[in-house]
Amino acid sequence: MAKLYDISRWSEQPWWNTGGTRNKKVYQNPEDGKIYYFKQSFNKGKRNYKHEFWSEIVASEIGALLGFDLLPYHIAIRKDTIGCISESMIDPASEELVEGGKYLQAFDSTFDPEDVKQRHQYSFQLILDTIIHFGEEKYLGHIIDTILFDTVIGNSDRHQENWAIIHTHSPTSKSLSEMEKALTEIEGKEDQVLTGLVGWLFKKIYFLKGKIRPQMKQVRLILAKETRFAPIYDSGCSFGRELNDSRVEEMIKSEEAINKYLDKGMAEIHWDGKKINHFHLLQKILEDQEFRTMLLESMDRILRNFNEKKIRDLIESVDNPLKEAGLPFTLPASRKELMIKLLTLRKGRIEDLYDRYRK
Repeated sequence: MAKLYDISRWSEQPWWNTGGTRNKKVYQNPEDGKIYYFKQSFNKGKRNYKHEFWSEIVASEIGALLGFDLLPYHIAIRKDTIGCISESMIDPASEELVEGGKYLQAFDSTFDPEDVKQRHQYSFQLILDTIIHFGEEKYLGHIIDTILFDTVIGNSDRHQENWAIIHTHSPTSKSLSEMEKALTEIEGKEDQVLTGLVGWLFKKIYFLKGKIRPQMKQVRLILAKETRFAPIYDSGCSFGRELNDSRVEEMIKSEEAINKYLDKGMAEIHWDGKKINHFHLLQKILEDQEFRTMLLESMDRILRNFNEKKIRDLIESVDNPLKEAGLPFTLPASRKELMIKLLTLRKGRIEDLYDRYRK
């Protein structure tokens, strides 16, 4: 059950680095000293997705109900600002959250997620080749689970920064990580920063054509004391969060409109360079004998755990903490109904795929 946090008196930690597209800040809870991430809904130009933070919270609640390993998100207010909040997944003194993109770029130095012309390279195949290269095949099931979860909620933004592996540092990996962070800050301007003979030698050792050498990035990723796959996080681009109120009303009244919406929902992870919808991506994985059993087991779990009454109760009561506190920003009934309809229809399509491929 989502809780309500008033973080008006929490201290901001501006030196912490955060990724992603939404307004995200880091705060420390003065009561326990723990670090929390506070995120607001996406609001840029004409795109004001004011209910997006609810999608994040509902996604974490639904994921837990269905048996996924999800980072819990709760409701948070800071004076007159509303959003969702999550506790840091790591102990910063001994651990590091290594986003998938760092693995992908260490494996393939030509992969540049900032280049829109290269978006097609971000694929299931690239992720698979990368985790095999680093000897992390044990996390393939987590990748497939994440893809299945995104299909359940309709998440369209599982980019390379929205999944990660947590490293427990060895002394060497911690030193290399700190060095890479320092080098990243001067990357592209190392000629101005590193001068003289020592600077020249440093550039020769650590840089290649203005970029940190891939070998350095690879070495520090394999020297961690131990690793574990991070809980699924940053899943707010789901449940029709981009739809305006009139479109929501239209979709809950029209089965044709809602099914068209499902058909158009694209997965961010490509398949062989092609961007396809979530169900097609699941089908491609099921067609591969190597991964079929793994995915079918995950599908079986969520289908057994899918209880429509529990899901309805969960979604309809998710904003109760705000109502009880007499605060605004509650989730409109129409959006709750849309979330329930989307989940039910997506579950039905997943069940159809499951029945087709388990035989």
